[in-house]
Amino acid sequence: MEREAEDRRILRVMATVLELQLLAVRQALGEEEVPRVRRRGWARRRSVVDQCLGILGAERRPLHVNELVRLLREREGRVTDRDTVSSALAKKAREGVLVRQSGPATFTLLKGGKR
Repeated sequence: MEREAEDRRILRVMATVLELQLLAVRQALGEEEVPRVRRRGWARRRSVVDQCLGILGAERRPLHVNELVRLLREREGRVTDRDTVSSALAKKAREGVLVRQSGPATFTLLKGGKR
């Protein structure tokens, strides 16, 4: 049963790809109008730094990178590794912007650092 569901998903993806390819060919031939796509401001994904700043602001205490990664997953649905978070926040801390490193792999929000 599970194998059949997986096969159906694969076939749906293949059908979607073929439909998009056919649409592209028709547009190249001038047979199909190219739709205009409007980007919505709210559709923009927040960066890891922005999400970490939100968590640090809500917690109002220094947080270790491991705890930040866990809270990112739980609160924001963002799955990321500790190296990405540590690197991004360490860069901001070195620049003296938004956060400071208060211990090994531990960051705290600077006063007025909330975006």
